[in-house]
Amino acid sequence: MCGIFCYIYYKNEKNDEWDLIKDNISKRGPDKLSSYSQTLNDQLLGNFAAGVLWMQGPEPKVQPCVDDEGNILLWNGDIFSGPLKIENKSDTSALLTHLKLSKNILETINLIEGPFSLIYYQKSTNLLYFGRDFIGRHSLLVKIVKNKSFMLASTANKNIDNIIELSACGIFIMDCNNSNFDLSCYPWHASHQRCQMILNDLNLPINITVKKSVLSLKLTDNAVEPIPDDLFYFEAGLDTKNVKKAMSKLLKNPEIDERVESLWKLLKKSIEVRIKLKPQYCKNCIKLILANEINFKCNHSKIGILFSGGLDSTILAAIANEYVPDTESIDLINVAFEKKLNSNGEKNKLNAGVSIFDVPDRITGRQAFKELQKLYPSRNWNFIETNVSRKELEDCCENIICHLIYPLKTILDESLGCAVWFASRGSGLLSNQESYESPCRVLLLGMGADELFGGYTRHRTTLRRRGWKALWQELNMELFRISERNLGRDDRVISNHGRQSRLPYLDENVIQYVKSLKPWERCYPTEKIPPGFGDKLLLRLLAFKIGLHETASFPKRAFQFGSRIANSKQNANDISNWLQ
Repeated sequence: MCGIFCYIYYKNEKNDEWDLIKDNISKRGPDKLSSYSQTLNDQLLGNFAAGVLWMQGPEPKVQPCVDDEGNILLWNGDIFSGPLKIENKSDTSALLTHLKLSKNILETINLIEGPFSLIYYQKSTNLLYFGRDFIGRHSLLVKIVKNKSFMLASTANKNIDNIIELSACGIFIMDCNNSNFDLSCYPWHASHQRCQMILNDLNLPINITVKKSVLSLKLTDNAVEPIPDDLFYFEAGLDTKNVKKAMSKLLKNPEIDERVESLWKLLKKSIEVRIKLKPQYCKNCIKLILANEINFKCNHSKIGILFSGGLDSTILAAIANEYVPDTESIDLINVAFEKKLNSNGEKNKLNAGVSIFDVPDRITGRQAFKELQKLYPSRNWNFIETNVSRKELEDCCENIICHLIYPLKTILDESLGCAVWFASRGSGLLSNQESYESPCRVLLLGMGADELFGGYTRHRTTLRRRGWKALWQELNMELFRISERNLGRDDRVISNHGRQSRLPYLDENVIQYVKSLKPWERCYPTEKIPPGFGDKLLLRLLAFKIGLHETASFPKRAFQFGSRIANSKQNANDISNWLQ
């Protein structure tokens, strides 16, 4: 997970922000930190910098990348497949070559298959291209001071005013022949009007013109079809009190089983490439490789999973088992926050031997861990219990995490951001109570599963109050706004540990398939089918099919409540005291 930074400024201005951001950029890309300067016109200078986390190719590629024509690339991403992918070569080098030879930069960017944020300066035209992938899986922030400076960065510092998340609605172009920082935007999405509204809400002190897009419209809204009369065959004859029996019956339906098989194949392919495309060294051994340029075999854990024990993460673990070498362990990282003791009842439980860290996600995590051990006994699973005291939470949030979550500021951002930061740190106790810190450089996360498969409580409420058409529309909107709600923040938080997050459920091919399904083919959150069954039904059936019979019926629980970092009585949209 690289950290990228671009600062364009008038020659009489100072570049002060870099000193505030440099440390966090370096932590994102600990393998190599470099910079490069370029005169853009009579008034503007450009500084480009990057911290590199080596994830593809036989050796790390130093950034900023500058070719023999003076074009500059800052790349934070992965090309997992598609026409731009070149086997056994750095995707940074491959992309720089493709862009140099391209007759249309936007069309080339459009061919990228994988998560990214990028900044590309084309010297011959003096144009600066930048943006995030269509789903916004990697962070990119922007700050513009009219007639002074223009800044892009993967991460920030809360002492920098007026920096915002760049919308993932399209690819942007700035003409550096002028000095007013005005932008053009070529949308990823079909609704140019929606894109214009998003950009207007950014309140940037410049003009942003939405252009007719040459990009493929990857998140077009599905047409809402009439609900068939025989829809309720899902409910017919189902014994919803016996979920295992009911799931087994549904899988005997050929159409349902075919959908489960299709999803399974796509997820396997998504997870396989995210596991295999990396250097064959852990976080510790790679330092020795880079320092001494020697070769040796590393059998330490290279893959970790943020593991609540819920449906999404346990499916990832089960499929990952197929592609991680038998000689390597897989790290299952389970985070819990110290309970606040506010009643005699809770104190009595502690006296009876119940840990202050036995939160709901710890309990389900252990259950799912045992199920994985039973299904795959030859695998060495490291179940890491990450226990966070209230004091450590407050200290780290105030001094470190607040800068990573910024510019987001709500209590919900604080809760989720802190939970993900501590989980992705990967340190804790193993089952034998031995201290352990995960050496993995790749973390698999279940982000996107709730948005794709209808896993939130609000989906059940929407269906009950407004029907299937409204639920369909809401599922489309969930995916459209996931970048601004979750992904940029989580990317900044996780990468602070020098690890890369990879999100198998948000693979382009998985998204395309799931969006092609009717809402009742993904989930069935009616009142007749209880939570832990109807929500994320298709995904639950997949879990059941591959042998995760207990996990398949675990009810959905929000991460911030399952780990006990958040108080359900708080207003999630209020401004956090630590983040303001």
